Amino acid sequence: MSYREVVYDESRWRLLRSLREKALKLMKPLADRGLNPIIYGSIARGDVRDDSDIDIFIQYPVSSAMVELYLQEYGIKPMERLLIQATPSHVPKAYLVIDELTSISFPLCRMRSDELGFYKLAGRIEYGELKANRRVPGMNKQLILIIPTLRGHEELPVEHNVEEAAKILGVDPATLRNRVRVLKRRRELGRTGVYRKLEIPQDKTFEEVFEELLARDPALRRRLRTIG
Repeated sequence: MSYREVVYDESRWRLLRSLREKALKLMKPLADRGLNPIIYGSIARGDVRDDSDIDIFIQYPVSSAMVELYLQEYGIKPMERLLIQATPSHVPKAYLVIDELTSISFPLCRMRSDELGFYKLAGRIEYGELKANRRVPGMNKQLILIIPTLRGHEELPVEHNVEEAAKILGVDPATLRNRVRVLKRRRELGRTGVYRKLEIPQDKTFEEVFEELLARDPALRRRLRTIG
């Protein structure tokens, strides 16, 4: 077991505060309406960089028109509206792209427990936790477990410390092993694209485009049936 400590300098703490303040402003319209948004990844863990994404997620299907209306009431207008499906077996999601590094997303049908589990592995916090300046452990794309500390964070390579990392994350080691296997496989194959990415026309809702896909995609209909 080999932990490595990373101590943040003032510029990194300042960057983290700035990104979290931006995330709070985007989450507030959704939290105020009871949609329980989460933010996941480096913003939740704390190990941010200048190119860190702000990924806000609603964990269940919601009316896209209402989400856009709630944001509009706070002067937030997406620059792009995308339907993205990572693989044929994954649920399609709606993405409201706020800027190049910022998005708000939600599934267009109910997600499986293993799909939702990804967010816990990456590190996720709710609006109230973000307001309280909480940070949580999570695994990054390099398969390193980030563990927040008062001075910065500690790092633990997950692949050779699965049991310990699973205990820290509060997940089943088998779940973590599977996630490591998937990420390693993607990295080895150099797979960076997605199965489906569609821009949503301004005169249509996400739900309308999703229904059109269902009508012509048997695999998507089967995916829907498997989750009831």
